[in-house]
Amino acid sequence: MITYRSADDTDERLMELIGQNDRMAFNELYNRHWKFLFTAAFNTLKVREDSLDICQAVFIWLWEHRKEVNVRTNVQVYLWTSVKYKIANFIRNGKVRDSFFDELKQLNPSSFQGNELEVKELRMLIEQLIGELPEKCQTVFKLSRNEQLSHKEIAERLSISEKTVDDHITRALKKLRGPLNRLAVLFMLF
Repeated sequence: MITYRSADDTDERLMELIGQNDRMAFNELYNRHWKFLFTAAFNTLKVREDSLDICQAVFIWLWEHRKEVNVRTNVQVYLWTSVKYKIANFIRNGKVRDSFFDELKQLNPSSFQGNELEVKELRMLIEQLIGELPEKCQTVFKLSRNEQLSHKEIAERLSISEKTVDDHITRALKKLRGPLNRLAVLFMLF
């Protein structure tokens, strides 16, 4: 077995050595790329712990599949693409907190130089998606997000159970997540 020799080895060489169970080569690859990958994840998720978890998951997966991994591109691009897919799955699985929608409401288009049109279009898309919800679901969602009412307050105002409020909010978020997840992936790509 050939072993890792120095920090002068290329990423491609390190991948070759990792495929031969060389832990020192793996550690070197990790040390070279984890900050870049963390920054890329954090720029999208804005949550330190989630970003770290995603980076760790990519490196764990790489080690567990070291025998099968065949990188046909630049290693950093390969790792970055892996992080993007992990982020997309993370978002798709609904692990992004409701705070995303709260923060989105508070966006001030004038604070984005050159991005005013994109922010307005995103808001219009969200309003359109909300408009496609069933009427009761739409009402519950707007009371929750626009008026900041608790589930209990919404239930009292509409004379429905808190469980029904939860169901409407869940349905609304599922409806919004699909199109917004696809949009988020596009933002990550460009």
